[in-house]
Amino acid sequence: MYGASEGLVTVLLDRAGLGGQAAKSARIENYLGFPHGVSGESLTRMAMVQALKFGVRIHSPCAVAGLDLSDERRPAVLLEDGTRIRCRAVIAATGAHYRHLDLPQWTTFEKSGCVRYAATELDVRGYEDQPVTVVGGANSAGQAALSLAGRGATVNLIVRGTDLGARMSSYLTDRIRAHARIQVHTGSTIRELAGDDTLASIVAERSGGRRDRLACRALFCFIGADPVSGWLDGVAKNHHGFVLTDSRSGTALPFQTSAPRVFAVGDLRAGSTKRVATAVGDGAGAVSSVHAALADD
Repeated sequence: MYGASEGLVTVLLDRAGLGGQAAKSARIENYLGFPHGVSGESLTRMAMVQALKFGVRIHSPCAVAGLDLSDERRPAVLLEDGTRIRCRAVIAATGAHYRHLDLPQWTTFEKSGCVRYAATELDVRGYEDQPVTVVGGANSAGQAALSLAGRGATVNLIVRGTDLGARMSSYLTDRIRAHARIQVHTGSTIRELAGDDTLASIVAERSGGRRDRLACRALFCFIGADPVSGWLDGVAKNHHGFVLTDSRSGTALPFQTSAPRVFAVGDLRAGSTKRVATAVGDGAGAVSSVHAALADD
């Protein structure tokens, strides 16, 4: 939308459907301009209409297989059907897939908002005095557990490893162990989610085989994310596969990757903030960088 509204002939290619992670959200309550919240589906639909208004050519489903960067001034997008699209610049916004547990009903509870991948103020609101579960063994999981407990929730922290401090900072582990509202389950794995329309309980299995059913109204999952970056051949990435941009990639233009005229925005980018508003801002900023890159054509 920003590219087309600023005079660029813009083509949007999407493998499955528009909106990505945001489109799956039942309600987004921290997006500017929607004080009562907006569903991801509605936000995506309005964005699509707005993009079409400015002349964006949308092709979905349309699977991209890779890039041809042999011509620095004319990168080419390669489609899975063999089509080759030569362009003056590419903005990659293919995002990341949050890792999830392979459990029945996971998708159902995810859509109902009972499975969450962040613990912002809005995410934890409504769970005061409620039993919740946090799964993960790194700092993000520890911070989420403390935030929820601080709001009055009773927290079960499920950690697959046997040592809480193996991947978590000591200042967090000390506070977690001392907090009366947090119960740590090391060497444990979630085996079952239960409930009707909303989550009611989980089953956690210890390394010895014992299973415990724990009351749970929401599950906060912090087991990492996998970037959708496999198609970005010839672009520098970190060891997790997230795309390096700006100074991280050795370039001066904001959002530019190590490849000239190829930019990355949103969750795909190393060091990004996983928020809808941030991703939208990335997109607007990347378009400005595209104009700067094309200025000498």
